[in-house]
Amino acid sequence: MSLIGISPPAAPGASQKDLRPRTYWMAAVASLAFLVLTVRLYQLQILRGDEYKERADENFVKELRVPADRGFILDRNHRILVDSRPSYDVTLTPYFCGKQCDDILSQLATLLSLSQDEVERAEDRLHDARGLERFRPFTVKVDIAREELDIIEANRVPGALSGVDVIPAPHRSYRYGSWGSHLFGYMNEVGADELKKANEEIEQRSDGQLPYQLGDYIGRRGLEKRWESRLRGIDGRRRVVVDAKGNAKGGELEDLIPEGQRFEPSRPGQNLVLSIDWRLQEFAEKMFPATAGSVLAMDAKTGFLLALVDRPAPDPNKLSGRITRAELQAIRTDPLRPELFRAIQEHYHPGSTFKVVTSIAALEEGVLKPGGTIYCPGHYTLGRHRWRCDKERGHGSVDLEHALGASCDVFYYSLGDRLGADRISKWASLLGLGKPTGFDLGGEISGVNPDEAWHDKHIPGGFQHGMSLNLAIGQGDVNVTPMQQVVLYGALASGIVWRPQVVQRIEDPNGETVQEFGPIERGRLPIKKETREQVMKGLMAAVNEPFGTAYGSRLKDIVVDGEPVTMAGKTGTAQVVKLGAKRLKAAQVSYFERDHAWFASFAPADDPEIVVLVLNEHSGFGSSNAAPTAAAVVRYYFELKRADALERAGVPVGPPPPPGVPHGGEKAPPVRAVPRTLDQPAPVPGAEGEKRGA
Repeated sequence: MSLIGISPPAAPGASQKDLRPRTYWMAAVASLAFLVLTVRLYQLQILRGDEYKERADENFVKELRVPADRGFILDRNHRILVDSRPSYDVTLTPYFCGKQCDDILSQLATLLSLSQDEVERAEDRLHDARGLERFRPFTVKVDIAREELDIIEANRVPGALSGVDVIPAPHRSYRYGSWGSHLFGYMNEVGADELKKANEEIEQRSDGQLPYQLGDYIGRRGLEKRWESRLRGIDGRRRVVVDAKGNAKGGELEDLIPEGQRFEPSRPGQNLVLSIDWRLQEFAEKMFPATAGSVLAMDAKTGFLLALVDRPAPDPNKLSGRITRAELQAIRTDPLRPELFRAIQEHYHPGSTFKVVTSIAALEEGVLKPGGTIYCPGHYTLGRHRWRCDKERGHGSVDLEHALGASCDVFYYSLGDRLGADRISKWASLLGLGKPTGFDLGGEISGVNPDEAWHDKHIPGGFQHGMSLNLAIGQGDVNVTPMQQVVLYGALASGIVWRPQVVQRIEDPNGETVQEFGPIERGRLPIKKETREQVMKGLMAAVNEPFGTAYGSRLKDIVVDGEPVTMAGKTGTAQVVKLGAKRLKAAQVSYFERDHAWFASFAPADDPEIVVLVLNEHSGFGSSNAAPTAAAVVRYYFELKRADALERAGVPVGPPPPPGVPHGGEKAPPVRAVPRTLDQPAPVPGAEGEKRGA
């Protein structure tokens, strides 16, 4: 039987013969490679070993950061408010100064006139540098003067100031000093304790930003902190060949660094475009006579802020530099607390501005009927206690319009007696009080909206019914922030409880929009149409009727679309200390015992566009120390609006009149701030004969 398709077995050793030529070739290639490597190693290590050893000992590649320009902060018209200016920092790299570091630091202290704080800070950095940290430069002095730059360069002769570099570094410039300081915030060095957290956040974002190093600056407070990641930008890199002393060596040695790795340009940060109109801000700053307080202007139709004055405030240019401990201590021990952002971080008794809340509560709860009246004899008695009205002779029989307009305390004592603390607190909460407004800059407090349970928990002896009377006129334990007040009156103006905002959009360095922000509603005004109409009559009367507490600040000659503009609002005078048996004028008491002056307003009353809130701390009456500023700001807003409309139409028009000549060429009465000597009485313009409850 034969087998078909089966090959006979190969002869022994045939496969080995086929592989043998391949093995020879592989061995030859490997031998040649080893030969070339051996020759090259002999050349480098034996023939030119000393030469390359000298180069390795004497030359390093040093990497220098190229700081990115931080993004601008602009107003709504693209006016630059905060930018960066060119400057120079002096740095020291511990490795390159070697054993001479202490001597070099001593030289720098003399050449740059370093303060004791700066010397101690540099010594700490120098002595803490270990391992690879010795190759990282640290900042000895920021933002040196031109003459200091010349001195350093003149002393950088070969062998001197080893490891010292002068680095171009943009530094923050707040163009208007302390104006807008609390809004903008400031910058200073990132601390060692926060470095890890900050860099973890960068790693999570994965947006290309480089980690922070000790000596880097970071946003503190305000917009600088809130939008740090958008404003910061991305630093570049410059790599240079240096010798063992850190001195740059050019020429052919630059070829040791590939051309593509020698320089990486920095990328600027993004710009913030605010809703603030700096023309209005500047006007409000100049017209506000207060030593301490706030002026807020808000767009009634969007909730975006148009102006935000908050004083006192430190100069962020100073805080963003190397401030001494003594200077910082002076700021922190100032009794006026200039670091406090009053608009959102301090609360006050609202005084009579709170009467709109009591009015709404009474109407909505059926305690007061539309058109109902209450008789005011000049006082209100409950049990053995008597509460005084602002008008000692009394207002007689008054309805809501007259009570709100003339600020009759007895009318509201009566409503408080009928409502009780719980129902007043309920409506205050529905109107947005007792909780943060959501203004997105951090540190906002809630204020205090006390009900009976709150009093039982916080007040010795617990709740007493008479406390409701104090709450009804905005005294007692109710407290509000200026931001809550402007939101409250904005809700009365528009029917919407807005979340206040100040950043309209974010732009890239070329001006292209990256992100835009729209209005945010927190809720709707939860009241009947009839209730709002009743309250509006009172707010109109307060400004436009002769019996109104703000009648002297009414708008007289502003016309829009052929119709006169009317302003609605409410004055408030919030007690700081308990009233004595005898009424005293503001000039007769020390600064910190004087009442706070409030005025909350909006215009036009029939279709509100702007809401203005003024708080003048420790100044006296709202009618004379807050309302005039608000009226001037409202007037200037409409003058700016008219000028802008004419400009868009191509009609030549001069600028609106400057502060001091607010309208019609008529010189405004002079305003005076409270003197800086806080414990001495001081005259308050217009306080003579005015009503305490106004």
